[in-house]
Amino acid sequence: MRVLLGIHHPLDPDLGAPGVTLALGQALSALGCEVDYYSYHEAFPTRDWYTVWHGVRFPWSLARWLAREAARFDVLDITTGDAWPWARMGRPGARARHALVTRSHGLEHVVSEHLRADAREGRARLSWKYPLYHGGLRLWEVRQSLLLSDHTVLLNEEDAAFSRERLGLPADRLSVIPHGLDEAFLGLPPPSGTRDAVSDSAPLRVAFVGSWIQRKGRDDVVAVATGLSARGVPFRLSLYGTGLGEDEVLASFPSAVRERLRVVPRYVHAELPRHLADEEVLLFPSHAEGFGMALVEAMACGLAPVSSPVGVALQVVREGVTGRLIPIGDVSALVGALRSLAEDRERLLALRTAAQAEVRSMTWRGIAARTLSLYEALLRQH
Repeated sequence: MRVLLGIHHPLDPDLGAPGVTLALGQALSALGCEVDYYSYHEAFPTRDWYTVWHGVRFPWSLARWLAREAARFDVLDITTGDAWPWARMGRPGARARHALVTRSHGLEHVVSEHLRADAREGRARLSWKYPLYHGGLRLWEVRQSLLLSDHTVLLNEEDAAFSRERLGLPADRLSVIPHGLDEAFLGLPPPSGTRDAVSDSAPLRVAFVGSWIQRKGRDDVVAVATGLSARGVPFRLSLYGTGLGEDEVLASFPSAVRERLRVVPRYVHAELPRHLADEEVLLFPSHAEGFGMALVEAMACGLAPVSSPVGVALQVVREGVTGRLIPIGDVSALVGALRSLAEDRERLLALRTAAQAEVRSMTWRGIAARTLSLYEALLRQH
């Protein structure tokens, strides 16, 4: 089977959606598929940096390319908002027997709803430009791509419900298929507690993994660290993949807290298990997620999640069993959850063990097998 994976990003294994696209492609190839990609690298080959304008142009670049090349593929699996011009034109150049799949890495409409709610409640500020593209034209493009495709793949049930109830997609044209774990996160040793590590007086080792932006709960992280310090809770907070330099991130925190912090602006994805090997808890206060790959990866590394109920957290974080689920923006509850774990290290170790076991079966090979079965069913329908 010949498959095209299209995505409106540069293909980089150390970035979120591009990384999982490459991982899916490699897993499909291992099952016998011939996989090609169309990304920013193919659409804009002379560029090494990109702006919103490239996102606006990408669907049209893709449409021109597909008019020439679509006949090469049995399945065209394209990210949301990108294939609609080609589909509107009648899918020129496509084989008579093919399938067009729209793939979401987090439904933009749901993310927009969360962002607007945060803005109304004073937890976030949206640029005056937001309604023009990301909160306007882009949402229209995404809905068009969903309606014009043969099938849509989503990452979580919240996105699926929104697509059915608010965007008018039939249930039989929707599938929820999560992401998988890379090999680097499989077969890791179970969490263990040395005598010092399980001591209630030892600093609680907390990790935050994500971009240093409002949507990822940046302001909540600052407030939680401040609250733990004010209550005399011993802790250490490491921030991974912030995308901003150490000085800029540290400036977000009160000076009294900064000595407890460590900032790793960027890391090679395959080395994340090494970074997290000495951590105990993942602080994941995100306000909106399509999936939340960092959450699953941290659990695979043996960290207990203290998470907001977004994305895949609703499927893998079972309250009090594999971690803690805290309402979005509830800083007091986040501080309380971390404090209780710092004061009961035996319970923390049990949560860490259960968290790792919860995600152990989420392999890319299994996800690719489910995806290939979907492709085969769609082609039989055509």
